[in-house]
Amino acid sequence: MGRKISESEYNKIRNQVIKKLYYQKDFSKGHLLYERLTSGIPSHLKGFVDEVLNDLIKEELVIFYGKTKYGNAYQLNIKKLKEIIEIIG
Repeated sequence: MGRKISESEYNKIRNQVIKKLYYQKDFSKGHLLYERLTSGIPSHLKGFVDEVLNDLIKEELVIFYGKTKYGNAYQLNIKKLKEIIEIIG
């Protein structure tokens, strides 16, 4: 693998993914496709989105919604809403 990601870049991606899902209201019913999650993330950081997303899934903040005909979809874990709101600030 190439370069490592800095903590601030990691957190930037993490917060952006969570905010996108939150402001789209992707909790119990909604979901967001991977392409939409990565849009707006600088191209030099896009390679790290998978790593961040996997960590968010391990933390149970994000749930893998499933495969759609358009690609993989994700949603926030409504049970962790309090934590998610703290992250967003």
